[in-house]
Amino acid sequence: MVTINQTNSTIANPGINQILSISFISIVILIGSIGNSINIYFIYKIPSLHSYNNMLIAHLAVADFLQATLTLPMAIANSLLRHAIPPAMCQAFAFILNFLLAIALAATAAISIDRCLAVIYPYQYQAKMKTNYIIMIVIFIWILAAVLAGTPLLGLQRYGLGEYTFIADGLQCWFDFQYRQRSSIIFIILYIYLLLTILTTLVSYLIIFCIAYNKGIADISAVGYASLRRSIRTTALIVGSNFACFIPTLISVSISYFSQRELNPGLTVAAYLLSFCNSAINPLIYAFTNGILRQKIKQHCCCSKKRCCLTKFGLYRTSKITPSNTAAGQPAAKSDSEPSYWQTVINDYESS
Repeated sequence: MVTINQTNSTIANPGINQILSISFISIVILIGSIGNSINIYFIYKIPSLHSYNNMLIAHLAVADFLQATLTLPMAIANSLLRHAIPPAMCQAFAFILNFLLAIALAATAAISIDRCLAVIYPYQYQAKMKTNYIIMIVIFIWILAAVLAGTPLLGLQRYGLGEYTFIADGLQCWFDFQYRQRSSIIFIILYIYLLLTILTTLVSYLIIFCIAYNKGIADISAVGYASLRRSIRTTALIVGSNFACFIPTLISVSISYFSQRELNPGLTVAAYLLSFCNSAINPLIYAFTNGILRQKIKQHCCCSKKRCCLTKFGLYRTSKITPSNTAAGQPAAKSDSEPSYWQTVINDYESS
């Protein structure tokens, strides 16, 4: 049994893995929460970004935002409390983690399929694709992820459906594949799920690249596929970064399950933490590769900065010009509500 003194000692004297993991997770929380919230806000506010592909990307951004704001703070608590973590908190963390990771994987596959259909059927895509289809896809993904993540909470580990437990080497709560009989069925299910999403994504982009190669860059540009090529580039980077984050965890789990040997604790923690990176990487990729979003963010920042500077020096006034009630043909008297020179500059800047 873990005593309070042992718990306090663990928190007061953390190991090198704890210090590195907490520092790394804190950075991911900061970037993921701010970056994804900015992307979600601008996708919602800018009508030109209301495409079907951007709806799926916004869906992925919501999952990444929840990962950064819900799962990762709990991961820090797990790393500090270790074996003293309350069972309910351990179960809740593992469920939310699996739930959001399953959503991210399925959303990545859905984005890839969407781009593939847009390339194969460029003219029929806009006509046949509907918002209701996107909503149905999102609902299906969330239900499927909830079933996969919630099964280990049913207490059916004797049937091989797994249970969530604290893993000391990984400093987190998840499946302990050292006990194969408890997790045999759920491991196969999760493994198939992961492989299907990866294969679906790879096949989709293989088709895209084959079609692009056969048509040639010149032909694609001539048909007006410039925006489509840019969206394919963005989604390809997002998909690639997601795979780079998930594959090390897949390899680590596979070695642990099939060999029943414990990996080096440092490698286990590194693979585990890498699966969190996509929450911070995805918003950066989308913000830097989407020209419209990048331009709007710059305009918003510049406008806010200009307002702040002028307000600081007392040069910004919010009053507007009021219509004059003088007789026709007579000049209007100068009113107190008439804008200053700097107010006129700001109005011209905002109208442009």
